[in-house]
Amino acid sequence: MDIEFSRLFKKISRRQFLDERFDKKHYVEHGAFEDVDMLFSWTALNDLFNRSALWEEGTIELALDGQVIPAAQYCRSGVGRQGGKVMRPDQNRVNHFLRQGATLVLDFLHGIDPAIQDVALCLERLTGAPTSCNAYCSWKEVRGYESHFDVMDVFAIQIEGEKLWNIYSGRAPNPAFMPGVSPADFSVEQHHQMRGEIVEQVLMKPGDVLYIPRGLYHDALAREGDSLHLSFGATHDMGATAFTMLARDIQPEDAFRRSLPHLDDPGGLAAYLTELGQIVAARMADPKFHAAVRHMQMQNLHDKVFRHRLPRRDADQFFMVHRRPPMLVRRGPNWALEMGSEKVDLPEAVAPIAKYVLEREFVWATDLMEAFPTAGPMLGTLLSDFEARGILIRFHS
Repeated sequence: MDIEFSRLFKKISRRQFLDERFDKKHYVEHGAFEDVDMLFSWTALNDLFNRSALWEEGTIELALDGQVIPAAQYCRSGVGRQGGKVMRPDQNRVNHFLRQGATLVLDFLHGIDPAIQDVALCLERLTGAPTSCNAYCSWKEVRGYESHFDVMDVFAIQIEGEKLWNIYSGRAPNPAFMPGVSPADFSVEQHHQMRGEIVEQVLMKPGDVLYIPRGLYHDALAREGDSLHLSFGATHDMGATAFTMLARDIQPEDAFRRSLPHLDDPGGLAAYLTELGQIVAARMADPKFHAAVRHMQMQNLHDKVFRHRLPRRDADQFFMVHRRPPMLVRRGPNWALEMGSEKVDLPEAVAPIAKYVLEREFVWATDLMEAFPTAGPMLGTLLSDFEARGILIRFHS
């Protein structure tokens, strides 16, 4: 099923969310995801969990009383797909901890379940960041995790049962999986000091959706019955990512292969390092490097939006619509696109096609052709024009 923002939230528009909430403040909407059982359920979870070949250390986690249980305590050695040794969950050991109330987490559901993948893709278009999904199973009044912050933006969808979330005032600035700034680098006592006061308690019931910006402190506890929720995490590339790309590209260059000046020549060392810094600054400002970084961002989504149509062996064409598209307005006998202070006239015949595109988050070329079978070359002209104006972003050729 195709998932767009309006399937996740009903009371706030995508533009409002981006302007007012995204990376700023948490947001909850009760009953937002209708027919949530069509997305996931205990039955679907058991179906996946019983496929033992899917799970190994790194894709399953157990936590109890605020502590993550070491995988060695509930996994045993097994054989992977390539014949090598892997650590797979041992049923009896897992059940031992589940009977004690341990929270069960299954990872990588976005790569297994098609409906969950569609939600992840929706959030990737929204955030511009690779998005994963975990399922969390927890039990009434048994705490799995202590108060913490995440390095990703979190979108939680309650599937079954009830869970009470505490949202705190404290927020870690720009957290990342790097030494000194990741959640694991702080003790429980430090987290309790940094979390601040509770600003809101959110009782999540099936169909409720909660957004938590990265770095914002929170914790959660199942209330009535057994709780199952999906947690989607959008993990952003950072400025350091771009710097790593640049460092890899420039290492072979002559200037970076010269020996550092001797330690008794501090002036020479300073001059050399300044020269390197100037080269780095020039490369960072180079439009070609900007294009390379953008290409890297697009590749994070590129491999997930193929539409195979076997036995036909040609790929469909995918376009992502800009998150803040222009407005389509009537101007006398014609229509126009309002793009800031600029207005672009559109012929009457093109307006329905433009409306179709601008009302969506993404467009497949075949869907567009099926919707307007008599439009002919007009479709290609509009797509090319919208792409040139940045309204559409083409992912496949």
